[in-house]
Amino acid sequence: MTKSRLSIKHQLLLIVSIIALPAIYIIISSGFQQRRDAIHDAQMETQKLAEVIVSEQKNLVASTRQLFIVLSQLPDVTSHKHAEVQGILSEILKLTPHYSNIFIADASGMVWASAVPLKEIVSVSDRRYFKNALASGKLSSGEYHIARTTKKATLNLGYPLKDASGKVTDVICVGLSLDYYRHIFDAYNLPKGASFALIDHKGIILTRAVDPEKFMGQPSNPEIFKHMQEGPDEETSIGTSSVVGDNRVQTYRKLRLEGESTPYMYVRAGIPTTVVMSGANAALVKNLVIYSTFLLFAFFLSWLIGKNYIIDRILALQRSSQRLADGDLSIRIAHEVGGGEIGMLGQAFDDMAQKLTLREQALLESKNNYQDIFNTAHDALIVNDELGRIIQANKSSETIFGYSREEFLHMSVADLISGEPPYSFPEALKLIEKSFKEGTQEFEWLSKRKNGESFWTEIAITPTSVVGERRVLAVIRDITERKEIEHMKEAMLSTISHEMRSPLTAMLGFLEYVIDNQVEDAQLKDYHTTMYKEGERLNEMITNFLDMQRLKAKLHEYKFKPLAVRPLLENAADIFASPSAKHSIIVAAPSNLPPILGDDELLHQVLSNLLSNAIKYSPEGSKINLDARLEDNSVILWVKDEGIGIPSEFLGRIFDMFYRVDGASRRKVTGTGLGLALVKEIVGAHNGQVWVESTLGQGSTFYVSLPVVWNS
Repeated sequence: MTKSRLSIKHQLLLIVSIIALPAIYIIISSGFQQRRDAIHDAQMETQKLAEVIVSEQKNLVASTRQLFIVLSQLPDVTSHKHAEVQGILSEILKLTPHYSNIFIADASGMVWASAVPLKEIVSVSDRRYFKNALASGKLSSGEYHIARTTKKATLNLGYPLKDASGKVTDVICVGLSLDYYRHIFDAYNLPKGASFALIDHKGIILTRAVDPEKFMGQPSNPEIFKHMQEGPDEETSIGTSSVVGDNRVQTYRKLRLEGESTPYMYVRAGIPTTVVMSGANAALVKNLVIYSTFLLFAFFLSWLIGKNYIIDRILALQRSSQRLADGDLSIRIAHEVGGGEIGMLGQAFDDMAQKLTLREQALLESKNNYQDIFNTAHDALIVNDELGRIIQANKSSETIFGYSREEFLHMSVADLISGEPPYSFPEALKLIEKSFKEGTQEFEWLSKRKNGESFWTEIAITPTSVVGERRVLAVIRDITERKEIEHMKEAMLSTISHEMRSPLTAMLGFLEYVIDNQVEDAQLKDYHTTMYKEGERLNEMITNFLDMQRLKAKLHEYKFKPLAVRPLLENAADIFASPSAKHSIIVAAPSNLPPILGDDELLHQVLSNLLSNAIKYSPEGSKINLDARLEDNSVILWVKDEGIGIPSEFLGRIFDMFYRVDGASRRKVTGTGLGLALVKEIVGAHNGQVWVESTLGQGSTFYVSLPVVWNS
């Protein structure tokens, strides 16, 4: 027998639910029976309404027939006395509100007498009731139409007037008022939404109890009308309304005149099923709500009893089991759960805890060995056997190598190394074997990530064992960044040594010449001037390089504050505007620019470097412009010269460290190749941008974009 996996709490709730099911079934069954009773009552109501309308219509037709017989026997009618007959018809119309008009037409269809005065000659020769009365010689029915005399919707009846030979000489016609039928519905107290509709032989709606103006003269549902045509003379069913289209309990009846095979009228009465069943549904919901309240109380009571006497005691056992699993071997529970079967279970638990205490001591050594494997969680930790098959890997291994822990378990050490000699798998196996003999081995190794990228690692492998099987714990550290820094440092030192050697070589060469030879004073002064310039260049190079390194290492203490733009440009220009200056420096920046946020000293250095370059590479007597403008949320500063310009192919590297544009005209100008790189570093620290536009032979413009400090 299959054992249940449900908790005791759920089993108690299940028992209560099973007990409650019969009552729920009875309530729902009773509700459905009430709905069936409501539908039956609605069917009876629609049948009664249809019967009332049918009876009313039959009485109306019978009284109209009597009126026709009386009128046909009047001498004034048979002799076509227009004035006298007109008066008679008018008086009759006043006394019969269920008629819209009474008129007489000759055999050709021309109306010669009408209760409603005629404003023009009217012919009814095309009307169904007239043609059928002539053809059959009997009372005939018409169809929905708008009367020419009254301009109202009507349904007409026609009665033939015959002479002594039996020939039809005239047709007496009566228009039945469609509005008259509404009083039947008003007098009949039906539920909300109930209605009836009268439909002629073509399926056109004659009238309707609700919103008649909206539906009169409109075709009814063709499928439903066809069903009524082909169906029995009367039927009660649940289906779609022939007019509105909603679901209803409805009854239809057919009406025929004596001698006519086709019904001239269909009476259809209906009540929406939503209205019919609303009471039964409300009662069902009420009963279910009441019963649900009691059921919830029963659930709560069973839960309360089960909790206090069963569940709480079992939960105490569960908590104790969890504490035992967490390593608390001193836990005991028998005294808390009391007696009975659960008390016996508590005693068995205490016995088990005692035995586990003894076993835990035997496993402690193994546990300590396992914890040692993962004592450096920041590095990748991989455990593999002596053949290189990976047995375990930590989270850092996933990060460094890009494999998931599940993928590692199906891999070998061979999958994690580049394979290039001497970093091949056989060499790795030799180091593993060496660790078993000599202990921990430390070395640098070229490893490989999942995406195929090779990278440098620092590895320490330590031999261990698990249940007598030899294992190796590899502690792996990614040293890619350190290798890159070392490479960059070597490249930079090489570049610096090369750049510094040039001025030192020149200085030493002149000094050696002066020491070994007699030199005239004028020539000696030239040599001293050259050595001074080379020393100045060397000093500038060292200063710029140290500034660059201080910025890159983020050792500079920035002093950001709002700075006015024009004074900043003027201060920089003043340094180079001595009376002996060979260039004209013009500051054209407007004074109403918003302040920028920056370090005064560093931005001064940026402008000084740009001005110094502009002076170096511009001919004597040329102009150098300092200007600025506001653009969005930044101020654009620029230094424009009229110098030799920069070839377009060199513009992309002009801000690189130690990069100088080659050319005969530039070799005459001394420089370090660090000034523009320092400018770029400083501007970047200000969250700004720097770029250059240049035309060869016409000059260059260096732009600096810096963020604005708004007053708000």
